[in-house]
Amino acid sequence: MFGVDRDGRLSFVTEEFATLLSADSASLTGRQLSSLVTADDAETVERAIQAVRSADDRETRGCQVTFDGDERQLPATVEVTAADGPVVCAVHRSTSVHDRFDHLFDLIEDPAVAFEIVDGTPVVRAVNVSFTATFGHDTPDALGESLNELIVPDGKDAEATDYDQRTADGKTNHAVVSRQTVDGRREFDYHSVPYRAEDGRRYGFAIYTDVTEDRRRQQRLRVLHRVLRHNLRNDLSVVLGAAQHLGNAVTDTYAETMIERILDAAGRIDAVSQQAKEVESALANTTSRAVDPVSLARSVANSYPEVASIETDIPAPVAVPGGPGVYDALDNLVENAVEHTPDGTEVRVRIERDGDEIFLRVEDDGPGIPDIERAAVFEGETITTLQHGSGLGIWLARWVAESAGGTLGYDRVAGRTVVTIRLPAVERDGDVLALDPEGSELETLSE
Repeated sequence: MFGVDRDGRLSFVTEEFATLLSADSASLTGRQLSSLVTADDAETVERAIQAVRSADDRETRGCQVTFDGDERQLPATVEVTAADGPVVCAVHRSTSVHDRFDHLFDLIEDPAVAFEIVDGTPVVRAVNVSFTATFGHDTPDALGESLNELIVPDGKDAEATDYDQRTADGKTNHAVVSRQTVDGRREFDYHSVPYRAEDGRRYGFAIYTDVTEDRRRQQRLRVLHRVLRHNLRNDLSVVLGAAQHLGNAVTDTYAETMIERILDAAGRIDAVSQQAKEVESALANTTSRAVDPVSLARSVANSYPEVASIETDIPAPVAVPGGPGVYDALDNLVENAVEHTPDGTEVRVRIERDGDEIFLRVEDDGPGIPDIERAAVFEGETITTLQHGSGLGIWLARWVAESAGGTLGYDRVAGRTVVTIRLPAVERDGDVLALDPEGSELETLSE
């Protein structure tokens, strides 16, 4: 709290208010109020003071101002009341941009910034320690400056302006952006949310999570995957062709045995390469588009005579997210079950609903997934090159399920292996995708 005399000077200052400005009451007493607030706010608070002074009865006026402290600016609400003598001003920080997010700014490890949209420009109002360390701008130097001028690199101004406009329009932002740091350009997963103050001012809060290394790693893996797969398939074609030619030409028993080993090994490598291509395609087809799980399961089952039955326990039509990728995931699970179940035993597919979740279960009488493979896929054990290479089908099912917001589960029930894709239920209030009996095309089912 503080008082203002008729000359606009602070006649008294409480220690609580002085502490907010990182000062003491003695140093503030006698100063012009206009020197403690931003230029635009000086006129705002002066109008409020004049209004209560000229009122016939005792009156209180509120206004939003930003105080200029030694370390940072302080947005606050000031209640102005006429009293005998000076005008008394009470400061309330309940609407302070910084105070509403104390934990965010003080505890979060990622760079965070609060800014105000002023004439389309994001003006910095508060930053956390991580922001200063990452972008190299100390708090006093950053406050009041354009956020874009501080961290947006050349060539990205138009993109940043688009995000600022969305904030001004009350919209959130989420994107991967390039920003200038003390270590050069880095890539960040950028989240921002808008906030509108009681006086109509537009604010935004942004968090920057550094994803540079993750994106570089993903890019390297994509390049390696494409190059290796292309070279593998080309070279394998040569190996297989040459080995088959030799097998037809030689009569020596030892040579024939060696050629058979070459063909077997090359065939396994070729199969893994083909599986990698199928995984890439399946993940590319995993979308948020709704799919009819019953139609999908029947389409998969129709491709395998070994599938004895499809059991459904869904009280009403429902869909699941994931698009065509869900078909690929279920198809791989059924194929794996058929391959490993003993002759004469059945493979069953069951579809159940429990609350807001759909469960697609594949059951077989096989020996179950080997311990080493199961530990890696379902229990988070470390994957080793020598121990894990028997196939990508289970991994594909897991990745598709996770991409669609679900999980992949494994269990042994009464001697049977049960692998379950769990997906969120989507009520069928519009069009959904259904696979044809061959599982190769899509049609649209309407309500």
